[in-house]
Amino acid sequence: MNDFSDIPPLPLADWDVLISGTGIKQSLLAVALCRAGKTVLQLDKNSYYGGSAAAFYSLSEVDAWVAKVNSGDEVGIKNAVVVSNAGEGAGYGSGRGYTLSLAPHLVYWHSSVLEILRRADLTDGFSWHAVGSWWVCLTEEEVAVPAVATGVGGVVGLAEVGVKAAKLASAAGKKRAGWNKGRKKESVAETTPGGGEESVGERVTQGNSETTLRKVDNFREVPCTFEDVAWSKDLTDKDRGQLGEFLRFVMRYNDPTDQKCSRIFEENRQTSLRTFLSEIFPIPPFITTSISSLTLIPSAPSEITLEQALPRLAVHFSSLGKIPDVRSSAALTIAYGGSAELCQVLSRAAAIAGGINVLSRGVKSLCSNKKGDGNRKLKAQLESGETIYADWAIGEASDLAKEVKPLDGKSMSRGIYVIETQIGWLFERKYKDENITPAAAVVVVPGGDKGAPVYIIARSGVTGECPRSQCEFSNLKSIVMSLIKPGLLHAVTESSYGDMNAAIDKVLQVCSPLSEILYSLQYTAVTTSPEIGSEDGTVILDPLTQDIALQDDVLEETLRIYERIVGTREGFMDVPEEIRRMKEEMEE
Repeated sequence: MNDFSDIPPLPLADWDVLISGTGIKQSLLAVALCRAGKTVLQLDKNSYYGGSAAAFYSLSEVDAWVAKVNSGDEVGIKNAVVVSNAGEGAGYGSGRGYTLSLAPHLVYWHSSVLEILRRADLTDGFSWHAVGSWWVCLTEEEVAVPAVATGVGGVVGLAEVGVKAAKLASAAGKKRAGWNKGRKKESVAETTPGGGEESVGERVTQGNSETTLRKVDNFREVPCTFEDVAWSKDLTDKDRGQLGEFLRFVMRYNDPTDQKCSRIFEENRQTSLRTFLSEIFPIPPFITTSISSLTLIPSAPSEITLEQALPRLAVHFSSLGKIPDVRSSAALTIAYGGSAELCQVLSRAAAIAGGINVLSRGVKSLCSNKKGDGNRKLKAQLESGETIYADWAIGEASDLAKEVKPLDGKSMSRGIYVIETQIGWLFERKYKDENITPAAAVVVVPGGDKGAPVYIIARSGVTGECPRSQCEFSNLKSIVMSLIKPGLLHAVTESSYGDMNAAIDKVLQVCSPLSEILYSLQYTAVTTSPEIGSEDGTVILDPLTQDIALQDDVLEETLRIYERIVGTREGFMDVPEEIRRMKEEMEE
């Protein structure tokens, strides 16, 4: 129970908009509405920013959150389990120096969220890092299975065009988005984790001078660049032709001028990606598994529909070659906590634009202002005892004191692992002409035709999220594993904790037989259904999905709400002239 006796009172009781929660959607709306001239109060019942996208800055903070989850006080999260194999004597103590993020999102270069951050002049507020290669665990036997049908071939020209486009984009690459602002040209020894030391990375196999799909034991690099398609010796000419034809289809399926691609898509919307590839563009099953991994959908490939897969594949391939200095990358990630850092920067931007944001103060009740106590439509009673009046109240159901219920079968397992090993092979530069070493990588352990894959997002120590000698992995249901520092891993899966742990073990076995998990957090994220707000002016947000990449529907929902309040989508998050002048003066 919070003690509110010593906190200062809020400056006003009358607001245009009350926003409860500091998650991604709430914080985007806070900035946009403040910049549109609305008076905005943003509250959070927690003592930290981010909500379900929060980050914790010590292992002791994680332990406190786990206790809260298991007491039933954290909506949408259950069954949190912590396993610690490192005692006080090992030098870890309370675990300060770690940053364990609940949402280490990937952000695609061509995502609408990143585009809006560019337009809002906010990208310089983050430390951006490139996401490197995708890796899939496949045995020699799985790779040897041929395609079911005969390929049509003859589409190498597409790959060659893609190669030229990627190189031109890299050469002309303007330092957009501020992602590598102020960086100096790096040397491999300086930036590769474990650089200068003998490591598993030296076992990465490469072929010709151009490129080939790299391999470390059973982990194989996914063919996700045009160079991979054009030159890799791991693909036959038939495979190369079919894969090139499919990539052409991905980039044109929603082009109204391409009637053939549009017709194929409309006829196969609900066809599974695996069936579609085996019948329309027949390629070997292992390539289908690799392509499926690029969707970042944690479901089994046989359950992913073409309608779900194509938008995600399109944003991946349209982003390739666009990131300056690391043309093999399609996505970025935010250091120091992932999307938790995004929430904090957005909340600060809202405050600069005139808003007020306050932590540790939640909404106790919300109702229509029938008595007319104030000039606003809604009356909110806060847990601090204060009363707030507003025309609009925005937040997830639980943040607005509304009931929620879990949806059957809608849950995901997630985990974070602090490990003691070197995994520098995941972060090696793909091409010699790249000036930036990736700080994150995606590892996928398939679950078979009917099983959910485990996604592993590995993040290196340069993201500043764990002590220099360790790495972190996070698990979600559908398995996503994310390496945060030399020593931290994040994972996600629709499968069980056991499958998640087994996927982590496969990565560790490649690194070293002495690899050890020092600390792990596992929890289940449950999709909930909110009670529909009945009060005029109440807007219930959909809970943030458990996606690995930050999806465009996050922005679309905030745009709809902004239009409902302001009356137009024009000017969403645009920088007011006075704020622009203020920033220019500070930079001079």
